[in-house]
Amino acid sequence: MGHRITNKVSIGGDNSGTISQTGIEAGGAETAVPALLELVERLTTDVRGKDLAKQEVLEDTLTDLAADLRTGEAAEPAVVRSRWAKVKGLLGGVAQFSELVAKISEQVQKIFG
Repeated sequence: MGHRITNKVSIGGDNSGTISQTGIEAGGAETAVPALLELVERLTTDVRGKDLAKQEVLEDTLTDLAADLRTGEAAEPAVVRSRWAKVKGLLGGVAQFSELVAKISEQVQKIFG
């Protein structure tokens, strides 16, 4: 049986600062949304110019998603989730982007539920 990693943190007193786990800040939308936007822009750059199925739709949806995220906390959660689901579906099975897709999926889930 492999090793099991458990991370337990006990915090007492007033702890209102941001929490950073594996290099991703999760202290609030004011820091998390810009980090997510950075990941989406990186994916947009990586996808641009590739010969993927529905390339134009993919690029347009990523552009729209980035625009939504630029509004910060005003971004509509349902719209962000919907656009991301579309991108994720279009990139399904493309191993080249799987790590970045997983990171973005995790952040979308954390921020927009």
